[in-house]
Amino acid sequence: MTIPLFSWPAETEEVHITLPYNPITGSLSIHAPQGTSIRAVARGTIAAISSTHLQLIAEPFLITYDGLQNISVKPGANVESGDVIAQSGSPKSITLLIRQTIDPTSLLDTTPPVKPQRRIKAKPQPAPATPGPEDGKVYVKATTEAVRVREQPVDGKPVGQLKLDEPVESLESPAETQAKIGVQGQWLKIRRWDGLVGYVAAWFVQMTDPPQFKITGSLTGMNLDIYHPLGAPDPQQMSGIGWARLKFNVSLNPDYPQGDPRRYGNTDIEAAYKRYLPYVEKYHKAGMKILMVFTHQLYGEGAGFNWGQMDGGKWGQLTTRYSDFARQVAQKFAGTGMINVYQVWNEQDTKEGRAAVAVPPSEYGKMLTETIHAIRSADPKPFIITGGHTSGPDAGSQYASQTLAAMPADVRPDGIAFHPYGRGKAGHKFSNWGPLEEEVRKYAGVMPGKPLWITEWGVLDHQGRGDAIPDVTDYASSFMDLCKQDFTGKIAAAMWYAWADSMDNGFGLVDHSGRVKTLLYEKFCTLG
Repeated sequence: MTIPLFSWPAETEEVHITLPYNPITGSLSIHAPQGTSIRAVARGTIAAISSTHLQLIAEPFLITYDGLQNISVKPGANVESGDVIAQSGSPKSITLLIRQTIDPTSLLDTTPPVKPQRRIKAKPQPAPATPGPEDGKVYVKATTEAVRVREQPVDGKPVGQLKLDEPVESLESPAETQAKIGVQGQWLKIRRWDGLVGYVAAWFVQMTDPPQFKITGSLTGMNLDIYHPLGAPDPQQMSGIGWARLKFNVSLNPDYPQGDPRRYGNTDIEAAYKRYLPYVEKYHKAGMKILMVFTHQLYGEGAGFNWGQMDGGKWGQLTTRYSDFARQVAQKFAGTGMINVYQVWNEQDTKEGRAAVAVPPSEYGKMLTETIHAIRSADPKPFIITGGHTSGPDAGSQYASQTLAAMPADVRPDGIAFHPYGRGKAGHKFSNWGPLEEEVRKYAGVMPGKPLWITEWGVLDHQGRGDAIPDVTDYASSFMDLCKQDFTGKIAAAMWYAWADSMDNGFGLVDHSGRVKTLLYEKFCTLG
């Protein structure tokens, strides 16, 4: 018989696990309706708290609670097993993660090597990364900030820098790379994510794993809308297009007409799921990858929030509900393999707020953190990316960096998304805001080695203009040439906005009546 080490954390009559232990995330979910008193599972010290998270050190265990509200203890406080520390902030469950920490010193072999070399011993090196079976490449990463990249070894002209932990490709063989790593005086030839080739001091890098994301298939995608009469075309019409981007809108209940107060502000996830499932299934069966975006219409619209008068407390309330809605949706699709990517919010850095809701980067960092935890607790397989940044290369990349700074160091999205309207091939009439390259380089520099997602692009405010079709076709073609040739391996997908002219102000592949714009349509379907 196993003797329990920890007391039950939720003060409820029902004692049961709502989501079993997940070996990938290391967490499980425990029945605890909103408002339930949550107790310390063991004697220990409060290590850290946020609006919905709490960490308790009960040596040798680190215990993390997720999905809380009204936390009643402070960092540094000592608690006894059974002490009330918070309330459940989620509708049904809290998440509990327990890790055992150990001091590895006694496990290390401290025997000196037989033939010592001039190696840096300050940072033990991990086992060499195994070259990918398909391309044989090996990767290294910087072990300190601002490692110089030089044109030639030793005293060559500096041509760039590497960020701390930035993965780069070694241009030398696996054996040569491993032999040089950590050796004073050795120089390694590398290629950075943006194509820059040069040499770095091998004693300032270490082996690392290849990038997890592998870009395959067509890069082109399409923004669709199941509630628009032309927004969910037959997959056969989309032959050659690799991605479908769908907004999971819980707020809208199409059973009620415009003007009826019951049309917006709905919270019935099951009803929304039943409306979306047939469309998700048909695009998935047609071989398309699916990106599901969670905007303020997942939860927030019609929920009593005045977007112009939000503060930290209100953002915290929204984030708790929003992240739980995301978890519930992810749970419904878990195990089906139909959703490839989840996107958290949309155009969070917007200035105008016409079709999106702006969020301060500090609050978006909390929202992104909690939603990543929530989705991964339900389904760890899909990628999770940021909402599409829309404020341009400088302001947008700065916002993205501020977001990451507001997140725990061990929680990161799988990529950054952006909406480069008005950018493309330099000099093109529809690249009026400048070349695409400016945005790619800025956003890629925020999380080097992670893929970028263009979740909206296209031509706006030209609907009904047949004379614009040749120029729009040329713009789309040159844009995708850049993605595939100049930014190979960096762009995961580029999703056009939108399928039909009447979908807001995008220039569609079909017009208001659903008639195909032959030149643009036929070309676009071959661009992937």
